[in-house]
Amino acid sequence: MDDERRFRGQERLHKRRQYLDVYGRGRKIHCRHFVVYVLENGLDHHRLGITVSRKVGKAVVRNKVKRRLREVFRASKPNWNVHFDIVLNVKRSAAEAVFQSLWTDFREALRRLEEEGHAGSCGSGPAATV
Repeated sequence: MDDERRFRGQERLHKRRQYLDVYGRGRKIHCRHFVVYVLENGLDHHRLGITVSRKVGKAVVRNKVKRRLREVFRASKPNWNVHFDIVLNVKRSAAEAVFQSLWTDFREALRRLEEEGHAGSCGSGPAATV
């Protein structure tokens, strides 16, 4: 895998304080399958945090949703000009959603950010539907 496209540990939000900063000072965008909180981070890379409550499903289901959303983030990140901390609060509907639907929701959130002047070019969708 291209080293630039990997999802490294430094690209994750690890601490509760990091999540609280994004929740408190960030921009909130509602999507069909999750709520996106976005805050410019001033770093040279993006960071992602995903929260999936037990209401979404059992551990296997929650982990599957997180894997899919990490892949959406990983595939999207090289096309951004501005670096953000992003927290995705997953809704129940994400458990049954197909990958393309999650991708579309994420791209829609980025499009809204771009329209408001918060982001640079966000690129296009995936090459193939999964």
